[in-house]
Amino acid sequence: MAPSTMANWAPYVGISIFVRLFCALRSTWVMIVVDNPILWLCGWRGGNLLDDIEGPFYILGSPSVQVSEGKGVLASADFLNKFDPFLFVLEVKDTKGDPVPYAKLDCWHADTSGSYYFASYTLRGKVTADAQGHLEVLTVRPGDYASRTGHLHIVVTGTEGKHKPMTTQAYVCPGNDPERMSGDISNHYRPRPDNGMVSCRAMPSANGGKEYLKFPALSAQEADLAKSVGYWNGKLKDHGVEREVMAVARHTITLTAF
Repeated sequence: MAPSTMANWAPYVGISIFVRLFCALRSTWVMIVVDNPILWLCGWRGGNLLDDIEGPFYILGSPSVQVSEGKGVLASADFLNKFDPFLFVLEVKDTKGDPVPYAKLDCWHADTSGSYYFASYTLRGKVTADAQGHLEVLTVRPGDYASRTGHLHIVVTGTEGKHKPMTTQAYVCPGNDPERMSGDISNHYRPRPDNGMVSCRAMPSANGGKEYLKFPALSAQEADLAKSVGYWNGKLKDHGVEREVMAVARHTITLTAF
């Protein structure tokens, strides 16, 4: 499937009934076997502190949402107008401290109201980091649902033979306070995944000068993030989106090196 383009963000791609049924059966197996809490209790999972459960909502075959090198857009212009535009700025490194060039990320998440989509690949897609392992993903803020704080699911693949692939989650906690994850049912049998929490900064100018989810405002010292937000705000305007990025999240994903 051809990559997305700046002129065609996150196009609607339907999912067949067969794929949905197959993925439902696969997810049942993953939850019982691969993501069984016993594996964390026995120390067979969690050696990498960012190792996390896949969850029941993964759908195989998501399209590329790459729009340029190291940049992807998960949300359509309609969604970016409807919900809160949100920017993830990610770095992929390995346990030796080296960047992972051209790391591949398969991402999915709920919308800002906490709803997943299964009839189409809405808020689902694949993106590739640049040569320095840097990646920017424009989407809408992942919303809370049930006992879970908002989060971005990611399957990360590095260089074959050098890095162990990993499933992880990037958690968006109000006020950058990991305590929000304490009530998560998935953490009852494993340590709370504080290392998976992203560090968020709010953009008061996008919210009428008001506080947003108790995130600290982006400071003048964070010029790199300000540059990224400015770039994406320009693209939002070009696409007729009448909103700006509400918050930006910085996060480093560390893959286990062989």
